[in-house]
Amino acid sequence: MPQVSIQIANRTYELACGEGEEARVRELGAYVDGKIVELRKQLPPGTPEVKLMVFAALMLADESREARIQAKQAESARASATDNAETLASALEELITSRVDKIQKKVSGAA
Repeated sequence: MPQVSIQIANRTYELACGEGEEARVRELGAYVDGKIVELRKQLPPGTPEVKLMVFAALMLADESREARIQAKQAESARASATDNAETLASALEELITSRVDKIQKKVSGAA
């Protein structure tokens, strides 16, 4: 199992990960570290590292929650658009069938 070194809050962590996941783990570690850097700028100097980590975890949980909400809204919009397209297609099919029937009746009646 591959080992990856990541740095978060000026500490190095050695982590095991799945084969081929090394780059992704490093990317995620850098993202978490970025959140810690943001928080350090916003919170008073000397804020305990544990508190920074908790705030970072909360920020990431909030981002995840918002992403799930947006995904659900997008899925709902897609489903609605699909329903609308199917309704429109059915209406067009009925209209075309009706027009073809009228034309056939005119042609049959004229013959």
